[in-house]
Amino acid sequence: MSITNDIRMLIDIQDSNVIFEHDFFQMGTFKGNSCKFIKGKLSFTPTHCDACGIVNQNYTIYKNGTQTSRITLP
Repeated sequence: MSITNDIRMLIDIQDSNVIFEHDFFQMGTFKGNSCKFIKGKLSFTPTHCDACGIVNQNYTIYKNGTQTSRITLP
């Protein structure tokens, strides 16, 4: 079992499209409180175009861009 699967099980992430890179863990502060940051990336291959509905065949459609999100776990 890889470390990615261990992290996924530890924080109960069930989406298999979440990928953890080599430097995924950091200690820091948020709103004056000490906390731990686990960085991951959500990546998937789209099945179709959201705008026009064309089916993705031979990887003709790809997603472009990123968005940063913060998820707080209790």
